Amino acid sequence: MKKNLMLIVLSFLVLQGFGQTETLFNRARVVGAFGAPITEFSQFKGDYIVSSGGGGGLIIDDFFIGGYGMGTVNITEFFEDNEKIEMEMGHGGFWVGYTNRSYKLVHIFASTKLGWGGIDIEIDDEGFTRNDNIFVVTPEVGLELNVFRWFKIAGTVGYRSVSGVNSIAGQSNKDFSGMAGTLTFRFGGFGDWKRSRKNRNNRKDQYND
Repeated sequence: MKKNLMLIVLSFLVLQGFGQTETLFNRARVVGAFGAPITEFSQFKGDYIVSSGGGGGLIIDDFFIGGYGMGTVNITEFFEDNEKIEMEMGHGGFWVGYTNRSYKLVHIFASTKLGWGGIDIEIDDEGFTRNDNIFVVTPEVGLELNVFRWFKIAGTVGYRSVSGVNSIAGQSNKDFSGMAGTLTFRFGGFGDWKRSRKNRNNRKDQYND
């Protein structure tokens, strides 16, 4: 839990450090909103896990705030006490992020997901499921490409930190934690023209001074 708290604090400090305003909500304006399918690639004991889901949020100047939900696409099979079992993991919660000069063709994209969920383990032969409630923190950073005014693609690298794994024999938090690569497809109205105009006006004011 201490590790997750440190990741949360670090993530918010990084996002605050990127900002150009004095505080997150000082003179902030809602300039748009978006929805986003999300695909995440990670590893579990040498095997690849593909998770999919979606999210969305309100765009407040260069920041956004909203929610997300993720679940495993492929079921990872492994052995525990010589029994074949299947694993499913899902989580969802808050999603906050930042884009730097998003009106540029390619620009920085950074975000953090903070969610709650569970891991379901089903043993085929006996047909029962054991659940672990988990807490997940995933900070990420990468680049975003403007495909159209209403469509953006972001590719990021991050670290998924999972806590709460305690009832699955032979498994621990670190087995479900690790590096993750994500593709995010954002659709919506982003208010890029407003930020572009504001940037041009700021340059003119600096030139006139």
